[in-house]
Amino acid sequence: MASTLDLYIDTSSGQLVDGGSVVGGSLPTLTRNDAYTLRLRLLEKKSNGSLDDIDYTGSSLKVGIGSIEENPSAGSFKLAINGVTSSAIPYNATAISVYNAISNNVSTVALYGTDSYGSYLLTATQPNTAMSFSPDAFTLFPTSSVLINTRRNPAASVEAQQVVKLVRNPIVYADTFTATPTASEIALTKIQDGSSTQNETYELSVGPLARGGSFALVFGPNATTAIPLFQSAVSVQASISAGINTITSNISVQENGKSGYIISFSGRLGLTNVATALTLDASGVQFIPLRQTTLTINTAEVEDAFADSGQSTISPTIEIELTQGGTPKTVYQGNVSIRKDLITAGSTVPGARDSYYTKSETDSLFVEDSSSNVDATSRILSSNNGVYSVDYGSRILYDSSFTPVLDYSADGVTLQGKYAAFQSTSMGFYGTSPTARPANINVVSGLINVGLFASGTTYGVLPQSVETISVTTSLNFGTLSANTQSAITVSVTGCAVNDIVLLGLPSNLTEGLSFLGHVVAADQVHVDAINGTSSSKTQNAVTFRITVIGY
Repeated sequence: MASTLDLYIDTSSGQLVDGGSVVGGSLPTLTRNDAYTLRLRLLEKKSNGSLDDIDYTGSSLKVGIGSIEENPSAGSFKLAINGVTSSAIPYNATAISVYNAISNNVSTVALYGTDSYGSYLLTATQPNTAMSFSPDAFTLFPTSSVLINTRRNPAASVEAQQVVKLVRNPIVYADTFTATPTASEIALTKIQDGSSTQNETYELSVGPLARGGSFALVFGPNATTAIPLFQSAVSVQASISAGINTITSNISVQENGKSGYIISFSGRLGLTNVATALTLDASGVQFIPLRQTTLTINTAEVEDAFADSGQSTISPTIEIELTQGGTPKTVYQGNVSIRKDLITAGSTVPGARDSYYTKSETDSLFVEDSSSNVDATSRILSSNNGVYSVDYGSRILYDSSFTPVLDYSADGVTLQGKYAAFQSTSMGFYGTSPTARPANINVVSGLINVGLFASGTTYGVLPQSVETISVTTSLNFGTLSANTQSAITVSVTGCAVNDIVLLGLPSNLTEGLSFLGHVVAADQVHVDAINGTSSSKTQNAVTFRITVIGY
């Protein structure tokens, strides 16, 4: 969830100062995918040992979170010069490997090597010749950068030299800081109008960014002198009485417990609606000079860091850099923990709730002896339109017109009202109405009739058969010569090879012919006509029933 992260830093020692979001010198844990408003208060030690806010004039700030100055752990990079790109160079390549990878530009580089910081040093072949490599991070992991800096410029008798270094990108980075707004940090608000039963009252609220200075209160054409911030309520009341003679001895001031005050009109101005408004002049208030930016913990580098660690919580380094007069200085470096999302980014923790219903909550959910709800005395429940639906005292169910339909008393279940005609009939209740037992049925049709099986669906008729499919079709085999056979392909959706095929034959078949069927492919059945006689036979169009039983 988005929140504010306040850090107070002693730039002299690079240590966190207690205050803001730091408790006991430790940073709070951040959560992946959340966004934080980072607010910095940078302090420096004076000659007397006290800490004071620094002057931000002409300065800039940067913050980064990640494996600061660490190398990538996998992948390759490339270097390009004179329009030619090198082959892939492993992240942990030796100096000679780097040289070999750029050998297509070997005439450019004469010397190579590494320094104590893990950088590659490339030196030009001759003096006074420019050399400029271009970086390509290619497949470096975690997400990294190839930094190229000129160590030595070309000149007469001086060979140009460049330094190539691989560093992981920060998982979070920000370099745009603005002054933290102070609007509403100190405000005067009317909290109640005056009337015949209450005094007109204001609250002067003071936020945590106010650190000193003074304010004034204005009433019509009159105003107080400057009132120092954080004075006692007695002192503020005295300043108002002394500065605004129209309300002298007609004002009451109390502390509100949050560095502010509750100011009420009293005396001759009490119990009345005061037409003139009391206003605030906060131009003399001094505020803590915080600088703020946004840290968004949902970058690709964050995902890389979690993937690289394989853990649900990582502890990267946070570094804050201040640049003054063109000179950068690291003012803080330490570890911060980032955990994976608790539930969902931006989710809020629900507040504590009572573990029981109050009487008013119970009454609103269940009201006894209500004509439109529950008649507890008669033991009857009503529907939402106030009609009795269940008489649980007499064990009777009613329909919407208060007609009894079912009696489930000690004598068994008895149908009532419009269903009374079924009293001596074996019944099934598998739909919206009672169903009488059908006569002369087989197992499958009986189950369909009573509602246990859906109609219009195929079912297998043999044990473990997945389904039974039956279609009718007209087939015309024409004339078959003696001792020959002919096959016609019929589409039967759902059939499969090895299924059982049964043929229902019409009565008007040609004598001497025989017929059989079999599945030749998915959804295809062959019906064969066989002439086993010594003479030709003709079979004109007749209708066959083809039944396929799933294997």
